[in-house]
Formats: sequence, C-alpha cells, structure tokens
Amino acid sequence: MSATMLRRHHDDEPATWPRYLRPGLLAAALLAVLVIAVQTLAPLVNPPVESIRIDGAMKRLKAADIALAADLEPDQRLFDTDLVELRARIEALPWVAQAQVSRVWPDKLAVKLVERVPFARWGDAQVIDRDSRVFTPAADEIPQTLPQLSAPQGHEAEAAAVYEELRLRLADSAWSPMGLHLDARGEWRMRSRLGIELRLGQGDPRRHVALLLGTVSDSLNTQLEKVAYVDLRYSNGFSVGWVSGRACEALLRAPANAREAEPSGPGSCAPPSSGQYNAADGKSSADKRSK
Repeated sequence: MSATMLRRHHDDEPATWPRYLRPGLLAAALLAVLVIAVQTLAPLVNPPVESIRIDGAMKRLKAADIALAADLEPDQRLFDTDLVELRARIEALPWVAQAQVSRVWPDKLAVKLVERVPFARWGDAQVIDRDSRVFTPAADEIPQTLPQLSAPQGHEAEAAAVYEELRLRLADSAWSPMGLHLDARGEWRMRSRLGIELRLGQGDPRRHVALLLGTVSDSLNTQLEKVAYVDLRYSNGFSVGWVSGRACEALLRAPANAREAEPSGPGSCAPPSSGQYNAADGKSSADKRSK
C-alpha cells in the first residue's frame, strides 16, 4: 500500500479523545445527569409545606395561634424548615408549656403541644402554672376566678406549695384561702374566701393551721362577717381587726408582752384598751396597753 493510501485510510478513522481525558469526561457527564435529576426530582422529594398538623389538648390555644407563630414562607419546603427554630417560636407563645416539631412526608409538619395548666394569678398581670413557672398571657386571658399569689423572684415554687397545702388543710372552713403573698421581708399574708386577711408573719405559715381551726374559729364563729383581719404574729395568741364601727382591736388570746397595737385608721384597729383572753384560766379582762 502506498503512503498516499495509508494517509487517506488514517484520515477516514473517527476521531477519539485522548485516553487520559476519558475518566474526567465521564465524571462530568455523570455530574450533569445528576444535576438534571436533582432539579427534576427535588420538587417531588422536598415539596412545599401544605399544612401543619397539631396534636395535643388545647383549651386556650388555637390552631391559628400556632400557624401565626410558625410564620412559614409561602413556598417553605419540608426539608428546608429549621425544626429547632420553629419549635422555639411556638414555645414562645405564653400558653405553650412544651412543643415537639417533626416532618411528615410528603408535605406536612407535625406539632405536638403541651398546654400550660394555670394554677393561680401571679401578682397583677401574670399567671403561675402547675409547674410553678410564671408567664404573661394577654390580660383578657387571665382567669379571674383563680386564687392570687405573689412572692419575690426565686420563691415561686415555695409560694405555690405552701398555698396548695393551706388550701387542702383549710378546705371547707371559713379560712379556706383565695390568696397568699410573701413580701421581701419574709412576711406572709393570706386572704380567705370570706375576704378576711390573715397576717401570718415570718416562718412557715402552715404552723398556724391548728390555731385557726381551733381557738380562732371558736372565738369568731358568729362574728366572721365583722372581721377585717386576724393577726397571728403573736407568740401565744392573735388579735382581730373589725370592719364595722370605729376601728378597734380585740386581743383574744395574747400574752402580756404582745406587740403594740398598730396605728388607727382605715383598715386598722388600735383602741386605748382591749379585751384580753388569758390562756391560763380562760377568763376575759380589760387590759391597758401603752402606745
């Protein structure tokens, strides 16, 4: 075969890529196919969120509240949703105690809620729940029939526990509590269902239960509607402030070294003399006390 014929035969062969370029070209082709496949299948695998499913009993929360807190974009996709952030937004709602958020393929988010159970009003504008956690709902969402508690920060659980025990031990009595307050000095005050204020002083207020159900009840049984307050801050007795007539105070079972009467005025009782109940012989006598 002549050289001319050999050259013509070589020119007729199909062109081929150099051998060392073939793996790279193959990889590029596969990548292109993969990109096209992802772009085609992504809307099917990761579709937009169409709805939120809510599980859990809700008395005060509404589905609209959850949807508003979720704040999803119109084209929010299922697997692009940050579940941690979504949970935080939902748990920021005042009545939500706990939330769990999960994905439900193909197009749903599931929210499992635990709603707060209110225990009492806390101060003027808050509520404390059964877990002794204080939260701030809208003013018109605070049940006014709840008892009212208050205490310095850090004493929420203590105030709730003391109130609950007093409620159980004083149930069905005139002293059944509807409010309990602990001030910054450690002084306790309780309000009964009849509106009588009980001044319980420092220390554990539950130590006064026997006195309330015993001597105090026996002494005031027929006069409860006239009582403004009962002061139990004495070491061995109590005093009473009356709501009718001139402000006055009656010592019913106090030792000779009982505290001085409080200044007279609206809501207080401080006469120059009072009746004293002698715990030793049970006889009543007049007692002059210095101002």
